[in-house]
Amino acid sequence: MKKLFYFLIAFGITSQVVAQSIPSSQKPPILTEYQYGRNSISIQFGTMGFGGEVAQALKLDNSLNLRIGVSYFDVSMFVTPPITISLGDDASDIDVTPKVKSVLIDAFVDYHPFKNKSFKLVGGLAYGTGDSEVMAEPTIKTGTFKFASDFEMDAEDFGKANLRVSGNAIRPYVGFGFGRAIPKRRVGFGVELGTYYSGSPKLALDRSGVVETLITDANILSIQNNVKNYSFIPKLSFSIRVKI
Repeated sequence: MKKLFYFLIAFGITSQVVAQSIPSSQKPPILTEYQYGRNSISIQFGTMGFGGEVAQALKLDNSLNLRIGVSYFDVSMFVTPPITISLGDDASDIDVTPKVKSVLIDAFVDYHPFKNKSFKLVGGLAYGTGDSEVMAEPTIKTGTFKFASDFEMDAEDFGKANLRVSGNAIRPYVGFGFGRAIPKRRVGFGVELGTYYSGSPKLALDRSGVVETLITDANILSIQNNVKNYSFIPKLSFSIRVKI
């Protein structure tokens, strides 16, 4: 028993001496650059709302990283509907209620072309919803609705309009930014600018009352033709990352 005890002590001392004698350049990465691991978690905020990500290094030098995250945006976080719009002197007001929500699941790959720089190129895909709705109706629900041209009508007859704009569920993404998905230190920061391709916007309009006669299907088709080239959704985001 004593021999075993002395052997363990001798083995521990010897291992410690050998470990200290190994140059840092020969130590495995887990003991040097990647002392906190090769993964990270982050929180983000920007034009696409708020969200979070997890990241995994795909190469030992962290020049290539995979990021998977989710983001949520709701316009009501920034604007309290309805928004009242005036039609001019002596005219009645109209309430506009925007309903803009999106939930996106992203899968991105970061590439750092310069070894000692935080600049990166980003590409990937997003999946989710991003439909937008805007409803317009008179501020007054009963009584007389007045136009600026002295035209009057019952508020109940004016009706309302509900415009919906939708894009593709799968959206390719390209961008660039500064900041590493796997920070060199325990905590890192980043900024990213890019764009999603959501395809040509698709419009749908539900309307009633006088609005139905003022805005025809031909008008809707004309509007859709005018906005068909607005297929890109810009993104600006800021992130705080923690290496784990």
